[in-house]
Amino acid sequence: MHEKKHRIVIPFLLLGVCLAFTACSSVNTSESASKDQNINIIESVLKQQFTGPDQELMDLLDDPENSTIIGNGETSNPEEPTRLDLYLEEKYQPYFSESMYDEFIGTYAMGYHVEAYNNDYQFEAENIDIENSDDAERAYDFIVKVLYKKEGTEESSSKVTGRININEKGEITNFRLMDDDGLSKLLRSSS
Repeated sequence: MHEKKHRIVIPFLLLGVCLAFTACSSVNTSESASKDQNINIIESVLKQQFTGPDQELMDLLDDPENSTIIGNGETSNPEEPTRLDLYLEEKYQPYFSESMYDEFIGTYAMGYHVEAYNNDYQFEAENIDIENSDDAERAYDFIVKVLYKKEGTEESSSKVTGRININEKGEITNFRLMDDDGLSKLLRSSS
C-alpha cells in the first residue's frame, strides 16, 4: 500500500515542478514581449520624427483653416478639432500619455519638419539604436543616425541622442532629446 502512494505522489510532484518552471518562463516571456513592444513604439515615433519633411504635415500647417489668427485685439480660433489636430492625433497620440502628447506636439513634433521644409532639406532616420537604461526602469536611451541632404549637396549625417520613458500601459511618459549633433541648427540654415 505504501508503494502505491509513491506512485501517485511522484507524478504530482513532477507536475508541480513543471508548472513552476512554466510560470517562471511565462513571466520572463511576458517581460520580454513588453520590452519588445516598447522598443517598437520608440522606433515608430523616432522614424516619424526624423524622416521628412512630412509633406502632409506641411500642407496642413500651410492651410489657414488650421491656424489661430491673432491681431487687431481679436483672436480667431479655428473650429475644433482642425484637420491638423486630427492628423497629429492619428500619427502620434496612440504612443503617448495624455500629458506627454501635448508636450511632444508643442515641443518636438514639428520643428525638424518645418525647418527642413523651409530650407529644402530631406532627412531620414537611417539607423536607430535603443537600449534599456541601467539607471531607471522602463527608461530607454536612443541614438538615431539621421541622414540629411539638400539638393545639389552631398548627403551628411548627424547623431541624435535622447531618452524615452514608457509606463506599464505602453505609453511614452517622457521624451527628451539630449543632443542632436547640430541637426536643428543645420536645417535652419539656407546654405
